Amino acid sequence: MSDNFVREHQTHYESGGAGTSPFPVHVYKHKDGEFRVVVCQVPGPLCHLAVCVPTLCADHKGKPHTLEHMVFCGSEKYPYLGYIDAVASHNLGQPMNASTYPDMTIYKFAGLGQEGAANVLPVVLDHVMHPLIQDNHFATEVCFLCSPQATAHSM
Repeated sequence: MSDNFVREHQTHYESGGAGTSPFPVHVYKHKDGEFRVVVCQVPGPLCHLAVCVPTLCADHKGKPHTLEHMVFCGSEKYPYLGYIDAVASHNLGQPMNASTYPDMTIYKFAGLGQEGAANVLPVVLDHVMHPLIQDNHFATEVCFLCSPQATAHSM
């Protein structure tokens, strides 16, 4: 883990499956903020990662879900639609997926082993922290219904 993170907590998770043993879980906290990384060392060839972003919103007009879609359109450093999935595929991983909830958005992806996941993680973090938000992305990712009760819907 980088020098910017300190171990905050360590525990073991009991999966409860027959013939399985507990696996270690480490929580690292960034020195300058509340950002945390949770590392669960589970067996298997794929290394699954999730980035959880708080997305509390004063209204329920779909802003966090719209932003979720914008993340897939590129970032300042990687301004290409589909770039995350190309990097994941190159590292024998799975395409990134996301889910928006009332209080958070979770971006999930996987790479082959720790090295594959480590190659994908910087690209995902750049997309999440610095999404490329352009007018043409709204035209392809969000559709507005022309009605007195205009509502944004995902395509």
